[in-house]
Amino acid sequence: MAYYLPNGNVYTGDTHSTGGVLMSGSTHSTSSEALSQRADSQTNPHITNGNSPLRTLSMQALRRFGDFNATTVDGDVLLMFLEFANMVIDDVRSHAYAPRTTYSSTTGTSTTNDVIEYYRSVEEIRNVDDQIIVAGLLAHYSLQQGSNKAEIYMPIYYKTLNQQLWRALNGNTSIQLRIMDDGTNPANSRGIKTSVINGSIST
Repeated sequence: MAYYLPNGNVYTGDTHSTGGVLMSGSTHSTSSEALSQRADSQTNPHITNGNSPLRTLSMQALRRFGDFNATTVDGDVLLMFLEFANMVIDDVRSHAYAPRTTYSSTTGTSTTNDVIEYYRSVEEIRNVDDQIIVAGLLAHYSLQQGSNKAEIYMPIYYKTLNQQLWRALNGNTSIQLRIMDDGTNPANSRGIKTSVINGSIST
């Protein structure tokens, strides 16, 4: 597990938490930046920068589908998988748990959804969990093939999509129901902030 700055560089220094957001530096200052965490690839543990190339994920999806030897596919099939992968990118972009970055300053915090570009080549990587891409490729490919396997792969895809995006957004933090407006929550008078994601409180 590594920490990353908003510009994508690895961060190895001290950290602190402000308003439920992990920040660089041991204490909060105007130079503090929001950090994100990125696990190594689950499907390819030897890849340690977080994500696998689309070609690798396509081969894995074809092997799992199991109708023929994945090494016999031609370029047209990989182009089709490129289209499928970009459909998965659309699903991630529009998801309620879409990857986002929170920026903190002396005036407060602001959150924006991360920009995820479409794949333009099967050699490219994207900052989307490998498991989501593979599950999406299997779901879309089984539909394209008119296979009965779609009955299995579609639910697995949506389960994986929801599960992995929620894990990236919230980890395994429990969900709590709390008053969120600044006027009636007594915690605000004590300088305690409530996370808009899971309802937990922090100073």
